[in-house]
Amino acid sequence: MSPDSVSVTLLQLYPEELGVAGDRGNVLALKSRLEHAGVEVTVVEHRIGDSLPTDVDLVLVGNGPLSAMRNVYDDLFSIGDHLRAYRSIDVPLFAYGSGAELLGHSIALPDGSTLDGLGILPFRAERVTERAVGYISVDTPFGRIVGFEDNASRWILDPESKPLGILEVGSGNSAGSVEGVLDAGAIGTQLGGPALPLNPLLTDALIGFIATRRGFDYRPSDVNATVDRYATLAREVILANAKHVFSRI
Repeated sequence: MSPDSVSVTLLQLYPEELGVAGDRGNVLALKSRLEHAGVEVTVVEHRIGDSLPTDVDLVLVGNGPLSAMRNVYDDLFSIGDHLRAYRSIDVPLFAYGSGAELLGHSIALPDGSTLDGLGILPFRAERVTERAVGYISVDTPFGRIVGFEDNASRWILDPESKPLGILEVGSGNSAGSVEGVLDAGAIGTQLGGPALPLNPLLTDALIGFIATRRGFDYRPSDVNATVDRYATLAREVILANAKHVFSRI
């Protein structure tokens, strides 16, 4: 099927509360690359109290502090069945930071309490006292991805689940030498930046998940060449300084 005959819907959850790390950049990267390939794109921003669309092609959720997680918590659980239904029909998912943790099994907090998650992503999180702050580089099935991490969490994957990739530099899941979680077309990661503008290959992988599910052919457009060149230069700077240790406030 030609992309020219396709329209896709991107769903971003809680863009204000869980969008403090430039997470709209991830949405814009996806939208622009799809449009450059001739695909019509609708972006739906879900806020507290909104209804979800019946059909979506990708769900995105970003990062935010614990206070923001608590603010969206009740609404998130009210739409939990809909989100699980999306995944049951293989709708792809990209979740970063605390947004990913809310989609996991649970989050153990430093005060001894636990926040239940939706159980969509196969891992649980533990908040820790030491923050991981710095550049990160990960070898993934899609190629090397780079970015920035700033978190105080340890992610423990389910026994049979797969990480997004193997750490080259950084803390990642703070459990072994791996970063994130990859569950078919669902990705959870601690890699920010935002990640998708920095890593066009990861953006194209997510679009590939959409294209496979919807049955259309996707090829990155030559129009992306300039933006991709900027991304390459930014990645080179990150890799050149990857072992720099950032001060923690």
